Amino acid sequence: MASHDITVEQGTTFSKTLTLKDDSDVAINITDDDFAGQVRKYHASTGIEAEFTFTKTDGPNGVVVWSLTPTQTSAMSSGPLVYDIEWTKQDGTVTRILEGIADTTPEVTRP
Repeated sequence: MASHDITVEQGTTFSKTLTLKDDSDVAINITDDDFAGQVRKYHASTGIEAEFTFTKTDGPNGVVVWSLTPTQTSAMSSGPLVYDIEWTKQDGTVTRILEGIADTTPEVTRP
């Protein structure tokens, strides 16, 4: 599992691309796999600030995009939040592949 801090700007689209590779640096086929990820205020928080959407853009080569819409980021609290991403393989194995701080910056320009 890797740790990676991100910055989320309220009111904007957030999008990152993730490529899964094995220990030999070979792409992992994720075509039949699923992903889930959430942002929360604290690890033990019961409330969810946002849930990432995952789009496999090149499943055979391990490429997945994780994103949040402007509506989702507008609704998030500003300041440091926490997030993680879990990968569910076709065989049912669940692995946390990424976690970190989601530093959410406040929006000034609003409709």
